[in-house]
Amino acid sequence: VFSKSLRAETTNKYFRTEFKKEVDKAEKSRRISLFLKAIYFMNLIGLLCGQIYVSRKQSRGDYQCKSITVIIKDEVWEESVVKVPGKDVEKMVLIYPYFNGHYNQDGSSHDGRPVYVEQNKFDGTEFNTTSPDPVHIRVKVPARIKYCKSIRAWVFTHEYIRKSNSTRDDSDCPWLLRSEETDVFDIEEVQGPW
Repeated sequence: VFSKSLRAETTNKYFRTEFKKEVDKAEKSRRISLFLKAIYFMNLIGLLCGQIYVSRKQSRGDYQCKSITVIIKDEVWEESVVKVPGKDVEKMVLIYPYFNGHYNQDGSSHDGRPVYVEQNKFDGTEFNTTSPDPVHIRVKVPARIKYCKSIRAWVFTHEYIRKSNSTRDDSDCPWLLRSEETDVFDIEEVQGPW
């Protein structure tokens, strides 16, 4: 019914210039919102990466002192016992100032905190843990300072020395001296007497 020429004329472009579609305010607002969310997300990722980096270094002990100097007051414990493997239990007087000196981190940890190990008093090096004649020459075993989560305190311990011959010890921490209850990570922040 309609001819081809009429159909061609009605479908031809009427204007020679094309008008750009105007961006409405809602679309512009949505784009700004997406941009701000992207910036927020990038900031969040940056902060989380920084926190993970610092937390890993902190858990490895990179931000802690590697060495401490211990000075214990002139105190004596007269009822201590020494339990050397392969020998009888000996009752001995424990003189605390004997353990004064330098203690270094040995790289190990106990309950998520570093362990400080007593060093040689003469030159500040680690104790020799081998003996040319183990039967007659005793190896010096160093004292340790570590944190015990079970009693929530930093403790001074020795592998062979106990405060008494009692079979009941304070969990895994048979301490010779201990701090007040604390949750601090760094031993330098411990407050109060031991």
